[in-house]
Amino acid sequence: MIQVTYTYKNREFLQLEDNFMNQLAQLGVRQMHALLEPLSDSLVNENGKIRINLDQHPKIELEGFSNPVKDQIEMVLRGE
Repeated sequence: MIQVTYTYKNREFLQLEDNFMNQLAQLGVRQMHALLEPLSDSLVNENGKIRINLDQHPKIELEGFSNPVKDQIEMVLRGE
């Protein structure tokens, strides 16, 4: 199972408190799942977390994935 969460100021959110921001966050989660759909066969047996960091320097962190799958996800996120 793949979990997508957001972090801001060292706090992790599965759902944001503000309704508008929560809608944007859920749209981002759906887009992340759509981006990773071509890797669905590889992701079936994975139990990882994708953390989208919204701090001053936004970044995406991958946690709990095997190295080959992590490399594939990073290539997709880079657009390769």
